[in-house]
Amino acid sequence: MEANPVNPGIAFSSLEAAMSKAMSELTVKIIKGNKYLYFRDRVKVNSKSLPLQVYIGRLEKVSQEDFLPKLPELHTLRLKTYLDYRLKHYSFTALTETQALELETLRYFYGLFEEFYPDESERYVDALYLRYVQGTTAIEGNSISLREAQELLEHNISPAGKKMDEVYGILNFINLRRYLEGYSGDITGTLIRKIHEILMNEVFRNPGEYRNIQVGIKQVDYAPPPAILVPEEMRALIGWYRQNKGHLNPFELAVLLQTKFEMIHPFVDGNGRVGRALMNLVLERAGYPTLYLGLEHRSAYLNALTKADDGDYAPIIETLYAIYREQHGRIAEEVRQKLSGGNSRIEEENARLVRRFVELKKKA
Repeated sequence: MEANPVNPGIAFSSLEAAMSKAMSELTVKIIKGNKYLYFRDRVKVNSKSLPLQVYIGRLEKVSQEDFLPKLPELHTLRLKTYLDYRLKHYSFTALTETQALELETLRYFYGLFEEFYPDESERYVDALYLRYVQGTTAIEGNSISLREAQELLEHNISPAGKKMDEVYGILNFINLRRYLEGYSGDITGTLIRKIHEILMNEVFRNPGEYRNIQVGIKQVDYAPPPAILVPEEMRALIGWYRQNKGHLNPFELAVLLQTKFEMIHPFVDGNGRVGRALMNLVLERAGYPTLYLGLEHRSAYLNALTKADDGDYAPIIETLYAIYREQHGRIAEEVRQKLSGGNSRIEEENARLVRRFVELKKKA
């Protein structure tokens, strides 16, 4: 699946293809002696399971050819219910209503991609991770190319002529990925120091320790808070995260957590890598595909980060959303195309509904 710009009409042109777990049922309601046929289903949104119902017609008048074409209405209702809940449940500080709708539609179809095509989804995630690792280190000056990073991560083949700290800068992400896969706790100061310890192993003298000197971010002409204030600032950051994680949309939460972290700059080196790892951890846990930044994004990223120094976070949110949309915007359309082309689970679902319909007609 390639990363291409999203079609602005994608949210609703793809409704008829929206599928979830095979829970659809044919049920009959008896009203004043007449039997009426309905599709019933549920859609899981966050921790809730919301009921859905679509009227088909009077049982004695409905044929097999009539009821299957009604399924798209159920799928439309499923996605609409999902989006309505998500958009009402979370707040957005910078993204427009249209952008929020596109973002939540992307998340919905990404979940279907994982559900219906797990092998392809896994390959997609691995490809994203490779781009993320190479890009996040390249921004910091690592000269290892995407192809060299792939050989290193997948086959442990070190590229010729590269410094050892560049090699470790890539290899350390294997250990980070393994560590985070086994970590079920929340984001804490301890976790952040652990991420730094893993990523800066063999690259920095004292990985995992907050800085005790003043540093600057030359690229954005910004002076982070004095070293003595770093522990206090980090506690405040974790407090901010916990206060906002339940109501702020996870994409904005991820971007703002990363940005606020960068403004603190708690370590002497490696802050960019740690901040972007935190951002992707929030995205991944919230059910979104991850975001990768490379050299091609460096200028726009740093320019937007400069505005955050003045407390204006809209540019960094909008900039990273534009990059994110470019990388993943085609997910909804491509999943729609895949499902419309046939899927064994969908075919099994339809066959089950046909059998149930035949049973109901016999009893009518």
